[in-house]
Amino acid sequence: MRLFLPELYKRNTLLFWMGWIHFVMFFFCLGLLSFNHNLIGGENAWAKPVRYYLSTTISLWTFGWFIYHINSKTQIKVFSWLIALSLFFETAVIFVQSYRGVPSHFNVSDPFNSMMNVVLLSLMLIFLITVSYLTLIFFNQKKMPISQHYTWGLRMGLLNFVIFSIAGLIMFAKHTHCIGGVEDGSRIALFNWSLKHGDLRIAHFMGVHSLQVIPLLSYYLFTKKIQVINFSILYFLATLSFLILALLDIPIF
Repeated sequence: MRLFLPELYKRNTLLFWMGWIHFVMFFFCLGLLSFNHNLIGGENAWAKPVRYYLSTTISLWTFGWFIYHINSKTQIKVFSWLIALSLFFETAVIFVQSYRGVPSHFNVSDPFNSMMNVVLLSLMLIFLITVSYLTLIFFNQKKMPISQHYTWGLRMGLLNFVIFSIAGLIMFAKHTHCIGGVEDGSRIALFNWSLKHGDLRIAHFMGVHSLQVIPLLSYYLFTKKIQVINFSILYFLATLSFLILALLDIPIF
């Protein structure tokens, strides 16, 4: 981390600072989690912002680290601003709804909450389209200033990320995380995944963080392109299995 952050600052100042903003908000919400005991859907109102701010910090710093390898400085600038703003406003909506004491997602209980739900979906689509186009660039750009196996780690991480973002779209389409039943408080601590029903958030979580898992292993563990591709296929199949189990209303725990 001591070496990572100074290098990240050189590579992408915008996403460096945006990541720090979210990291500070993570600790702020963690403090609210300790002192405020209001509940939303059976869990502390600030539990979701805590998860989202931490996850978003990781995502912002991850994107800031590797889009540096794109040849076009203009594209880097455009991608950075689209990623930064879409994620910033998404977490802002989640924060506001938690402050109001109401669910942030799938909440259509009144006109204002319906509007906020549409805003969340719109931001998610902007972010997904941006990352999808970024993925195409990484596959089309032939020359990378990094090793071949690391290049394929970034490509496969991005591809898994985009594919399993579909779990998020399914959640919005169904207006729920759980399949086959209503969340009743039987859940895994911290992650809030259901213990009694199929939960789409598991596949979504694995898909989102394939962007860290696959590139890191390709850099530190794998030495050949084929190793990266084979692991990425296994990761894809495992995540797909969790998605199918969720759709069949089968809890994995």
